[in-house]
Order: sequence, then structure tokens, then C-alpha cells
Amino acid sequence: MMIGLLLIMYLLTLYLAAIIVLQHCIRRQEQDPTPDIGVRFALREGQTIVGVRETATGVDFYIGDNMTDGR
Repeated sequence: MMIGLLLIMYLLTLYLAAIIVLQHCIRRQEQDPTPDIGVRFALREGQTIVGVRETATGVDFYIGDNMTDGR
């Protein structure tokens, strides 16, 4: 057999083995359910979210009453 064909078969075998191991690891991985924090808010008429900042404990929203026209 030609050495090139053996090399291709070897690489294909390694590729398939890696895919099987990866799929096996992904299936066994347990996902924690996303906690429902229950925080809901609604903007009143005229209010706008003017900023968002991500912190270690969550996400902060900055709400203002100033409406800008954008022109």
C-alpha cells in the first residue's frame, strides 16, 4: 500500500476518534438550570434606559427621564 494512503487512513481514524470522544463528553456534561431571579421592571412613559453596566452580582440599568430626539 502506498504510504500516502496509510497516512490519510491514520488521520481519518484519529479524527473520528476525537469526534466520538468529544460527543461523549458533551453528552455527559450536566447543565445547571438558570436561576429565576424574579426581578422585573417596566419603564414609565417618558423614561429611557440610558446605560447598562455588568457587575459581578448582576446587571445594572440606568434609567433617565430625558428623551433625546437623536437629531
